Amino acid sequence: MRNKSILYLLSLLLTLTFFGCVSDAEEEFMIIAEKIAAGPDGGSGSGSCPVGKWGTTTCNGGGTLIYYFGSNGEGYAENPDCNGICTPLRFHFRYTVSGNTISYTYTKTDDVICSGKNQGRPNVPTGNYSITFTCQNSGSQMLTEVTTNGVRRTTLFDRM
Repeated sequence: MRNKSILYLLSLLLTLTFFGCVSDAEEEFMIIAEKIAAGPDGGSGSGSCPVGKWGTTTCNGGGTLIYYFGSNGEGYAENPDCNGICTPLRFHFRYTVSGNTISYTYTKTDDVICSGKNQGRPNVPTGNYSITFTCQNSGSQMLTEVTTNGVRRTTLFDRM
C-alpha cells in the first residue's frame, strides 16, 4: 500500500513538472493526500464546520490552496499554479465527518489547462484518506496538523 502511495505521488510530481504547474502548494496538497493528524477539536466536528470553502495563502501570497466541503458530502481540493500558467489542480472527493475527523475518497479530477492547451486530467488518487481538524474563532478558521516522516506541520485555513 505504501509503495502504491509513493508511486502515485511520484507520478503526480512528474505530471506536474511536465505541465509546468509545480508550486509551493503542491507539497501541501501531497501531504494532505496522505493521512493527516491534528490536535483536539476546538469545537464540534458537526454543524457548519467544516462545511464550506476554506483557503490558505500560498505561492508567496500570490495564490490560495482551497478545500471545499459541501453540505451534500461532496467536495474538492484545489491547488493553484504559482507560475500562473495552468488552471488550478482540482481533485473531487466524497466525505463523511465523525467528531473532528473527515474521512474521504477521491472521485474524479478536472482537466488542467496550461497556456490555453488542455493537458488532460491527473490520475484520481485511490484509497481512503482522513483529515483531523480543529475549528477555531467561532468556526471562521480550521487548523490542520500534518505529520509526515516524523515532521510535524500545521496549516491554518480561513473560511472563504
